[in-house]
Amino acid sequence: FVDKTAYTIMFGPDKCGEDYKLHFIFRHKNPKTGEFEEKHAKKPDADLRTYYTDKKTHLYTLVLNPDNSFEILIDQTVVNSGNLLNDMTPPVNPPAEIEDPDDHKPEDWDERPKIQDPDAVKPEDWDEDAPAKIPDEDAVKPDGWLDDEPEYISDPDALKPED
Repeated sequence: FVDKTAYTIMFGPDKCGEDYKLHFIFRHKNPKTGEFEEKHAKKPDADLRTYYTDKKTHLYTLVLNPDNSFEILIDQTVVNSGNLLNDMTPPVNPPAEIEDPDDHKPEDWDERPKIQDPDAVKPEDWDEDAPAKIPDEDAVKPDGWLDDEPEYISDPDALKPED
C-alpha cells in the first residue's frame, strides 16, 4: 500500500505528533460528474488523547447500517455517529438551497409578518354572526371522558424563569 492506493472506506486511528484523529472517510462517485469524492465524518466529540497515550490496546469499530446511519465505537463506546448522506463533509446530498454570499435583503423590505390587503373584500354571503366552529351533532364522547378535569394541570416541580 502507498498513499495513492485507491480505497472505498478508510477507517481507523491516526496519530501525527500531538494530533490525535480517528478517520472515517469513504469515496463516493458523484452521479452527475462521474468523479470520486472523499467524504469525511465529523470529528468525534470524545477526547481521543487518552486512547493514544494510555499504552493499552483498544477496539475500534465502524458500524454501517442499511438506513445510511453510522456509528464509530472505541472499546464498545460510541464516540461518533451520524448519517452517511447528511453528516459527512462534503455531504453526499448537497443542501437544497445553496447560500449566496452576495444576496442581500432590499433596504425597503417590509418586515411585518402580515400585511393587510387594502383591496380585499368579504364574500357577499359572509355571516359575521356565524360561530367560529360548527358543532358536530353526531359526535359522541368516548367512555371515561373526563368532562370536569381542568384543561391545564400545573406542574408542582416547575420553576418560573427569572427573566
